[in-house]
Amino acid sequence: MSQHAECTAVDRRTFLSAAAGAGAAVVAGEFCDGLEGPAYKFEPVRIPDWVYGVSRMAFLSPGEVDRAASLGVQVVHGNAVWPYFPLKRDGGGLSKDDEHTLRSFVAGCHQHGMKLCLGLPPFPPAALVEKHPDWRVHPAESAQLKPPDDKNLGTRMGCNAGPWGDYLIDVCAELVEDFGLDGFSFDGNYHPPICFCPHCRESYRTEEGKPLPPRADMDDLAYRKYLVWRGEKLEQHYAKMQKRLKAVNPDAVLMSWTVNAGRYGHFLHLPRAMPTRLNLLFDLPMQEWWLDEANLGASAAPAFGAAYLRATTGNRPAACEPYLMSRGNPYGTDSFPAHERLARTFLAVTNGALAAQSLGWPGHAESAAAALKETARRDTWVLRARPLPWAAMLVSEQTRQFFAYKNVQEFFLPHVFGVFRAAMEEHLPLNLVNDWDLESDRLRQFRVLVLPASAALSDDQVEAVRRFVESGGGLVATGEASLCDELGRPRRDFALADVFGVPYQGRPGRTLKTPARSDSGTVPNEEFWKLRSGVARLSWQEHALVSDPRLKDLVPHKSATFRGPLVAIGEPTRSGEVAMRMTLDGASSHAALPAAIARTCGKGRVVYLAAGIDAALWSYAYPYQRRLLARAIAWAAGEPLPISVEAPMCVQATFFEQSDGPRRRTIIHFFNGLNTAAGHGLPATEVPLREETVPVHGVRVRFAGEAPKKLHVEPGGETPKITRAGDATIVELPPLPLHYLLVVEG
Repeated sequence: MSQHAECTAVDRRTFLSAAAGAGAAVVAGEFCDGLEGPAYKFEPVRIPDWVYGVSRMAFLSPGEVDRAASLGVQVVHGNAVWPYFPLKRDGGGLSKDDEHTLRSFVAGCHQHGMKLCLGLPPFPPAALVEKHPDWRVHPAESAQLKPPDDKNLGTRMGCNAGPWGDYLIDVCAELVEDFGLDGFSFDGNYHPPICFCPHCRESYRTEEGKPLPPRADMDDLAYRKYLVWRGEKLEQHYAKMQKRLKAVNPDAVLMSWTVNAGRYGHFLHLPRAMPTRLNLLFDLPMQEWWLDEANLGASAAPAFGAAYLRATTGNRPAACEPYLMSRGNPYGTDSFPAHERLARTFLAVTNGALAAQSLGWPGHAESAAAALKETARRDTWVLRARPLPWAAMLVSEQTRQFFAYKNVQEFFLPHVFGVFRAAMEEHLPLNLVNDWDLESDRLRQFRVLVLPASAALSDDQVEAVRRFVESGGGLVATGEASLCDELGRPRRDFALADVFGVPYQGRPGRTLKTPARSDSGTVPNEEFWKLRSGVARLSWQEHALVSDPRLKDLVPHKSATFRGPLVAIGEPTRSGEVAMRMTLDGASSHAALPAAIARTCGKGRVVYLAAGIDAALWSYAYPYQRRLLARAIAWAAGEPLPISVEAPMCVQATFFEQSDGPRRRTIIHFFNGLNTAAGHGLPATEVPLREETVPVHGVRVRFAGEAPKKLHVEPGGETPKITRAGDATIVELPPLPLHYLLVVEG
């Protein structure tokens, strides 16, 4: 029997048998039966070619058009009018004053060669709501709605799954046709937690064969299914809008505000206001990019947010608007350093997003000009670039929404942030991927996939991961990865138990005990979460996974105290697969449990971490945790990275590819994140307000194999010092100021 067959046949029989023999029914729940109803076919929008050439967007008022043009702005975003009633085709349209304002705004932008995306508030006028009260969102089954008032947005929230959604599309189509608008952005136009309007009631009963759930309740499986349905309705609304707008003007776009895709506060929003996949229906999604204390600006969270937003677009264009917030006064710019604006701009650019600038921050006309000027100097090497594929990490919205929803800050974010931080500080090229990316054609471009406690995976996603590993891909998984289905319903064992090489056995304690079943039988209960974290002593001996001089320097005795998420697993059936063990606090050393498994499966390599080292690296961060994660990724990849960066951990390096006809480039961004005032403020609220950047010396890049044809540092075109060392090329870069790029031709 081949190694491939051994993994897929013997291991599955072994673990199914072991699970049955050990009575390893885990958390409450039965085997998963998947989503019900007909399959919904989703198609991303095809974006116009001009969007790929955008690097400079700005938010401004109609009176600032000339100034924007002088700064090199390509796309203007601004508010000028509201949706009107009746439609123009029915004898209505904008008032004369509004029509004059909008025509002047459009003409001014177009005269300067700029595109105009109108910020259109997605709220029906009070007169429309009075005529059609059934078009409003009904938040409860017997809601008493206030009379509509043009001064109170809460009284005119339209349900875009019903007739109001079609009316809004009609308004947008008329504005594009009559005024030559280039597109729209909406601050809103998502979906409510639940809606009992007549249209939603009827549609849900017709399509799903059941009444709406009684209320928004994440513990209720019926509500979770509704949330999936409502997300699809929102997607269908935007797909219909895109089709209509592009029929009027094929170059018209939706460059709209997004949620659930990068900003720290949006990760905590439950239930979701839009499915993350909706970003694929925007020509260019944008996010408010806060670095104030509430959004953990002094951490890795903002860099992650910019990278994740780009990932949700399928690595098409995306934009972050850096908010100029200052410590203790979130909306004040009285003492906001101009250098910090530039730092935030290039942190976004380093992570693959463009930085959209607002021209309205008081006292910051010059800082806006500097940010736009410096951005333009990098256009050649930033536009149409895609992340270099090597390692991928799943950021699972399914897991965040349907598994970790009781405490996203504790049960979800630490895992993904921890892996991201490890890759950032170890200078590893890490691509972020989404639930919909877990399919064979998309995974095969990567050497290794990381599942950071990615609990909620469908059977199809599990099978795609299994095929990826069996065909030679590497896998690093932690915690509850694959323990639940896509709606968060627990399985009896890891769906990937045969790949991990071990069965799930519950939560570790003085005695192994699985949590009691919850009353609903569908979600992890309170006892499950109560037992999730603990204290243990990690220890290891000689093993390829932990054979690393840097790790030895960090943990010379090969043993360290660990605090964080813990999972109890069985012993592997093959010898030599336990790379690390954990002894629970107060337990005998003879009762040590497997903490890390390193094995082969088919043609691939697998590391499974029962100790949540990823979460710990975010939560309290001992250096050995970063190194262990980096070792796990490198070992699972199976072959060394052909490009490696040597730089201090304050330097972030990101890797991209770019094609220019027959020419191909590799482009490495270097961002100097050194904050010379870091650690001087209250840790809980400290936010970077960088007044200066100290240049970093000694940055080097190593290329294995054949020497690159040409290298230059941009902007400026400087040729770095290049030497050969054996079969490698060593590139010594100049001192790093705030940001530059190494461009590798050929």
